[in-house]
Amino acid sequence: MPMRIVVLGGAGIVGRAIAADLARQVDQVVVVDLDPEAARAAAEDASATAESAGVDVRDRRALVKVLQGAAACVNSVNYYFNLDVMRACLEAGVPYLDLGGLFHMTRRQLELDADFKARGLTAVLGIGSCPGVANVQAGWLAGKLDQDDSVRIFNGSTLDRGDSLSAPYAIQTILDEISQPAMVFREGRFQERPPLSEEEHYHFPEPIGWAKTHLSLHSEVATIPLSFADKGIQECAFKISFFGYSEAALRKLQFLAEIGLASTEAVELNGASIRPRDLLVKLLGRLPSDEANTTTEGYKAVVTEIKGRIGARQVELRAETIGGPSADQTVGAGKRLIAGPAAIVGRALAERRLSRPGVWAPEQAIEPEPFFAELAQRGFTTRFSKRETVAGP
Repeated sequence: MPMRIVVLGGAGIVGRAIAADLARQVDQVVVVDLDPEAARAAAEDASATAESAGVDVRDRRALVKVLQGAAACVNSVNYYFNLDVMRACLEAGVPYLDLGGLFHMTRRQLELDADFKARGLTAVLGIGSCPGVANVQAGWLAGKLDQDDSVRIFNGSTLDRGDSLSAPYAIQTILDEISQPAMVFREGRFQERPPLSEEEHYHFPEPIGWAKTHLSLHSEVATIPLSFADKGIQECAFKISFFGYSEAALRKLQFLAEIGLASTEAVELNGASIRPRDLLVKLLGRLPSDEANTTTEGYKAVVTEIKGRIGARQVELRAETIGGPSADQTVGAGKRLIAGPAAIVGRALAERRLSRPGVWAPEQAIEPEPFFAELAQRGFTTRFSKRETVAGP
């Protein structure tokens, strides 16, 4: 029987790249999107054998119907609907993965662990680049330590998008990251920090080099402190470099958020009730996209640093994964480093090579070195380094 994988949101910015990657590996890919015409076009782009369907993931009956008989579900719809999709997968009896839940949704999704175990199903939360690659890096490094004091994650790219406001990924998610407090784990507890705060110049592997980074609400911080609690972790934070925008473009969006245009709370205007964010997203959608930059996004890097101990020795471990656009320059590094991990793990779920029942974070579920080897086949290089204190006060 052909192995069938369903890609939800498969006509989206990242979903198309996931569908294309999977279509090179498995027998049958089904591209599902709210817009049936967009789904059909994305399926045609993915392969001659890919299928398509128009489904609203809020329609439980229709979603379960398209999922039934699938070997795995790759969920790339907006994270707002992650719980809806997980519950449909439980009903259809299908393994599940997604691209992240922006901390708070991820914490709610972890509560379905007992349900997935009862059904003998596996769910992996947040397996793109960040979250995803970063989590696998963290699990790899933590496995080398007896004690894990801190985990710091940095997400950077060459900012070659000009000053375009064209979204590098889901605009709703970006607006949430700009407007909602970031979460960090410090002194052994979760704490809120202002969005885009704690700016830091960080040196990424070349050709990215030095880049300004800042805090952002993210799912790595939701799971890593739980996964490494037995190793005494006291700190975990995630920083990113302007979400892939230029700094000038990001500051424009930050200003719009600060005056309330990213708000999802309805306001009255001339007798009508509107949500400011709906207006902002509509207007952003009218802007011309910068096609040259959206297709050739330069280089993308994910770096994870862990401080801890091996025996009595204090050590600092670092893992970095970096790559550029596809050989034909049609898919940027940012999209490829989200799509690749989702396709790798989607196939592992479908083939039951990853079949541990329950709801898992990537740092708990994924074997690091085979994962990085598969990323290498897609042009991404992963490096490991260690710094150890041999003498000192």
